[in-house]
Amino acid sequence: MAKLTVANGSLQIELGFWERLGSFSRNQSIHLSEIAEISYMQKVSMYIFGYRVIGTGLPGVVVLGHFRKSKKRMMVYWVRGQQALILDLKTGPYKRMIIGCADAKALAKELELGV
Repeated sequence: MAKLTVANGSLQIELGFWERLGSFSRNQSIHLSEIAEISYMQKVSMYIFGYRVIGTGLPGVVVLGHFRKSKKRMMVYWVRGQQALILDLKTGPYKRMIIGCADAKALAKELELGV
């Protein structure tokens, strides 16, 4: 599971070894000012992911890596049993990030207060 922390006006995303390997990416930091919209999904539905460009995709089990849907580039870190935090970004290589976490609603509220 990705470790998410909010510090110094940015969201730090720390990935475990298997998540870095499966998603072909590394740890990231997103400034809170770059976030346009924050939402969450408690019961994750596979339709939000679109199609996989590179990464790991076992529908309903694990979805890691670079995805596209409606011409939007997305970075996804999600494993079965997790809720999803959905971040729409203003700038950067991705327009949306979908991150699996234990309590997406609480994290979304924390980020909204920081934005």
